[in-house]
Amino acid sequence: MKVLNHPIDVIAVFDKEGNINPYKFKHKNIPIVVQKVKKYYEEKLAGNKRIVFICEHNEGDFYELKYEIDSHKWYLFKR
Repeated sequence: MKVLNHPIDVIAVFDKEGNINPYKFKHKNIPIVVQKVKKYYEEKLAGNKRIVFICEHNEGDFYELKYEIDSHKWYLFKR
């Protein structure tokens, strides 16, 4: 996986408990549908809390998305 750390637009689904699930995002103006979230966890980097999602697309393309809780921004961290 290549480190990118690009800000991206994401459509996410929130359940009634407040959990976030990314549904679709754009990378270079190409929409990518998240077929499965393989793993997610929280991290704290330089005081910024983030939720990290390891997502699968097309049964083999993996993406690492990061959601910054304080700023409400999404990043495509790895591809």
